[in-house]
Amino acid sequence: MRKKKTWLIILIVFICILLSILNSIKYSFLQEDLLFFQFFNSINRNKNQADDITNLQEEILNQDNIRVEKNIQKNATTKSIIFEVEYKNTKLQDVNLAQTIDNKTLVNEKIAPGTKGDFEIIIKAKENINYEITFESKNSKPSNLQFYILENNRRYNTLEELNDILKGNILENEEKKILIYWEWDYETNKQNNMQDTIDAKKIREYNFLIYVKGY
Repeated sequence: MRKKKTWLIILIVFICILLSILNSIKYSFLQEDLLFFQFFNSINRNKNQADDITNLQEEILNQDNIRVEKNIQKNATTKSIIFEVEYKNTKLQDVNLAQTIDNKTLVNEKIAPGTKGDFEIIIKAKENINYEITFESKNSKPSNLQFYILENNRRYNTLEELNDILKGNILENEEKKILIYWEWDYETNKQNNMQDTIDAKKIREYNFLIYVKGY
């Protein structure tokens, strides 16, 4: 009887030891699995971060390309303003001078000392007719910004000074083009420089109306 108890105790101890060893092995495998998953997740996280950075860089680059493309498209050619002249009828167009800036002198997409540009008025008619072009400023322009046309060597301080010049006759199905240049000269003298500084701070745009009357 005593011998049976001894063997029973030995068996229980052996089973306990075996269970302890199995638990230890299981825990070890769990730790290894956990480390593996942590490592795997770390790789995926780093890859995702790298992909996010790459995508962000591509998005920024695309936005820059779009902005550059817009500026090139907007300033690559002379702005043309087309009028169909009709008898006893007046038509008008609203123009922002900043949209006619020469791309080479562009400064933050606004008029500024040193910028220049041009715009073209195109007149068409379906009959022989007289026409008259006039301008009306919608806000103050920079004092030293001037206008000129190729027909003469004179510079004009305002567009309104051209009102008595741009008139004439157009034939049936004829197309006339009138090119008007503008330039904001700078560093001409001390007094003008001071005025340029004042105007550059308060005038970002110059807007005006073009009227074409047929008679």
